[in-house]
Amino acid sequence: MDFFKRYSSIGSQQQQSASETIQRLADRVETSTLLEDKRAAVLSLKGLSREYKEEVGDAALTPLLNSLKEDSEDHNLLKAILETLTNLCARDKPAGDSFDVGAASGQDAASRFSQTILNDGDDVISTFLELLGDADFYIRYYTVQLLGALHMHSGEELQKRVLVSPMGVGRLVDLLSDQRDIIRNEGIQLLIAMTESNADIQKIVAFENAFDHLLGIVNEEGGTRGNIVVQDCLQLLHNLLNYNVSNQNFFRETSGIQKLPDLLITDPSQTAAGRNGQSFNDNDEEPEWTVQHARNMLVVLDIIRMLIQPGNTNTESNQLAMQQCGIIPPLLQLALSYEAPSSVRSQSLYAIGDIVRDNKVNQNLFQRILITASVDDDTEPSGEKSIPEPAIVIVIRLSVGKRPTNVPANEYYIVRAAAAYLVQAYVGNNPDAQLALAATLTPPGDASSIMEPEKHQSAGSLIVSVLLDWRETSHEDMWRVWYASLLLSTILRDHAECKEQALKISLGDESKGEEPLPLINELMSQARQATQLGADTRVCISLLTLICVWLANFPKGVAVLLDESSNLTFLVEQINGSSGVSALVQGVAAFTFGLIYQFDIDADTPMTRESIYPILSKRVGVDQLQIRVQRLRDSKEFQYAVGLAAGTHSNAYGGLSNEVYIDNVFTDLFKAHYESFRAAVRMGPNEVPTNPNYAYLQGGMVGYAGSVNTGSAPGTPVMGGAATISRAASPAIMPAALSPKLQSADSASPVVSKSEFDALSAKFEEQAALVARLQEELETAKSKVQNDQEKQQRISAEAERDAHASEISRLQSQLSELQAQLADNQQRQQQAETDASSNEGARVAELEQQLEALKLASTKESDEWHKQRDELQKKLANAEKQIVKAAAAARNTNKKKEQQQASALEELQRTIAEKDAQIAKLNAQTEELSQKTKELGQVDELREKLASLEKEQEDLLVYLADQDLQAKEFRARLRAHGEDIPLSDEENDDDDDDDGDEE
Repeated sequence: MDFFKRYSSIGSQQQQSASETIQRLADRVETSTLLEDKRAAVLSLKGLSREYKEEVGDAALTPLLNSLKEDSEDHNLLKAILETLTNLCARDKPAGDSFDVGAASGQDAASRFSQTILNDGDDVISTFLELLGDADFYIRYYTVQLLGALHMHSGEELQKRVLVSPMGVGRLVDLLSDQRDIIRNEGIQLLIAMTESNADIQKIVAFENAFDHLLGIVNEEGGTRGNIVVQDCLQLLHNLLNYNVSNQNFFRETSGIQKLPDLLITDPSQTAAGRNGQSFNDNDEEPEWTVQHARNMLVVLDIIRMLIQPGNTNTESNQLAMQQCGIIPPLLQLALSYEAPSSVRSQSLYAIGDIVRDNKVNQNLFQRILITASVDDDTEPSGEKSIPEPAIVIVIRLSVGKRPTNVPANEYYIVRAAAAYLVQAYVGNNPDAQLALAATLTPPGDASSIMEPEKHQSAGSLIVSVLLDWRETSHEDMWRVWYASLLLSTILRDHAECKEQALKISLGDESKGEEPLPLINELMSQARQATQLGADTRVCISLLTLICVWLANFPKGVAVLLDESSNLTFLVEQINGSSGVSALVQGVAAFTFGLIYQFDIDADTPMTRESIYPILSKRVGVDQLQIRVQRLRDSKEFQYAVGLAAGTHSNAYGGLSNEVYIDNVFTDLFKAHYESFRAAVRMGPNEVPTNPNYAYLQGGMVGYAGSVNTGSAPGTPVMGGAATISRAASPAIMPAALSPKLQSADSASPVVSKSEFDALSAKFEEQAALVARLQEELETAKSKVQNDQEKQQRISAEAERDAHASEISRLQSQLSELQAQLADNQQRQQQAETDASSNEGARVAELEQQLEALKLASTKESDEWHKQRDELQKKLANAEKQIVKAAAAARNTNKKKEQQQASALEELQRTIAEKDAQIAKLNAQTEELSQKTKELGQVDELREKLASLEKEQEDLLVYLADQDLQAKEFRARLRAHGEDIPLSDEENDDDDDDDGDEE
């Protein structure tokens, strides 16, 4: 204590300002020749730099930089200088929310000092990068911190200096392999900041083997269950791959994608489908999902989705690589994990959707996946045995099934949205998948299946059940009906066979005297009841949008819908409603009415266009109808739906959106048919374009989404010369057999009568349907035989015709020449007339004999062609019989194989259950060891802090000892000049000791 009191007394006797002290210390750093003096001055400046940052920087920044370059061999001095520079460039943390003028000036000063360092003429940044290779802990640590502080203020300038340095980026990457965790973690933070937007640094860091380093650190830290260091490593990996095609290629070529599935594997929960489709026991311990674990997993899922973004050139290659490395099963396990956060589950479903989108191979693989999992709610009895089901059925159940009672609606909504996205990605550009799902569309078997649609229903039956069960759905779960409508629209979109299959569904038990009601009419009835009962507006809108998708380009569906006259009445009531009717409902109802009028061209329709036109023109009004539809188009709800990505109806990290009313399937249909709709409703019942599908008008919405249409208001269709198109504009669309009558009237009038058009279009549609059906049913063998037959017949006919024509023409020419010669000779030689006539008659007889011989030869050749044709037809019939037999044998063989596979699957599941039990034990042991390792790491960190404090204390004692020696020297000098300086306590003690020795 006496030691510290001595210095306090000196300070009290020689008071000076902080600025003077800082200036004196800065001068000592710049002019001192002894390292001890310079080191002491730097240590003093370091202590003052926190409180007097601006004064220290203004006075000592340049001397500190010069000393850093000149005295780079003294580690203690370097450490003090680096720490001082870090204090000067670091941003001050505000003490609270209030604005502090001093803190703001400190920020400005830190930015100014950082810029001064970067503008140094001798390029001090190269010196910093060289110091990163120093083995001393403190030098390396403070250098990384200083570079991080400089990057906060002038990131682009620092990045340029690092790039021009030969080993600059390499030294930064070397920090990842440092065995000291503190330095390694600081290096990760610095690389995250430098690779966020600089593609050149991203490429160099990637080619410095950073991918392996980062994934190695993640594994060392416990995978995605690790701490925030794992998140930092994954964030750096994300930065290296984001918007960088070359790095993505390098990551795939170096087997980086193959390492991603290991990051997704987590312990299964009781309701999740296990690996390889195995379900887990309820007694398994359920791992808790911490906030950090969820954050780490979300970054991994974001990396996966980034590699397979739609439209990228590498997407297909990355999709194939992910499918080959088996990434879909762990993603499905995450998506079906009951204990996983909803954000993780939704992002897993989005990732699977991106993997299978527009990829036929991955779609077929996903179609074959079977999962043994329970329903995602808490109502199923625990004793009920789960059975394997297709993965697509499980996903559809997630989208439209019941919500677990312990999961809030706003959280489970994002899971529903992601599941719907996956279904759309699976069905997109995959008509076979659409047809397969449409084949499962069946009405619910009984009332219990409607009330409990979760009990292993088919995908289509589940969707239909939810659509008919909206009354039993709570207000919070009304999204079940909305997504069921979306999924059915996805199945029916642009697929005539699927629409035909759905049209066959009828509700009502005939055995009980109930009249069968087609599903499309039942949906319209449900929409009417939802409006009358005041249900959520989304119910009516979703049902009407589904009906629109169903009716588009499907006249037969329009005819079935018009069987119930009340359907049209309901639409008119909604369109003309003045109060209590939502503007969105009015718009969708008006668009539905327009589609009915547009595609009411079926021959068996119960209400012709002539019957509907008075309703359109008088009860509704064409202008009123278009105003309703235009209001729908201009609504914020429709604009919001258009702005969303296809199928993505929510932010994966957000909750419910109050603006979601319309799905993307309807918006696509609306944009494609908007112009044809406007043109169709203005036509009379006998004025229709020649093409029943209005394909010539389907060019999108004029004036919509930024399109320019000069000279007319946005949304006004450009009709050319008239509202209808003459048949002369497209004569090729009608068969030749139907065109003679039309060709004669082309120049007379561009409009045809309704009856004439109906007859012609009916014949055309029948022929077109017949040709399409025959083309789809033809097999390879039959097609080949038919082509051969046509070729042979054509060759034989042409050969016969050409031979006959050429021979006849040759004989006729010869005959004419002979007759001319005969006439001339008849005048000159009367005597030889008889001889000449007999000779010519013989010649003609000879030629006639040759003609008969040629006819006989051609007849024989034709008979041979017919025989060959009959033989080929017999072979074709035999081949068809063999195909039928082979198909029957294959079905029997498949049944046996399925039984064998089922038994083998049960045996495999039992084996895997035993292995998983062993793995669980090993995981428990590993968790204990990792806990002990963490405790040892904390002890080592405390030891390092203690060593650091001891070292600083030693530096302080050395500094005080130096000050003590200087004070003694100053006292001695003052006494030598005659000053009366009292003895200090230490000198008094020394004198007492000397007296004692003399005695």
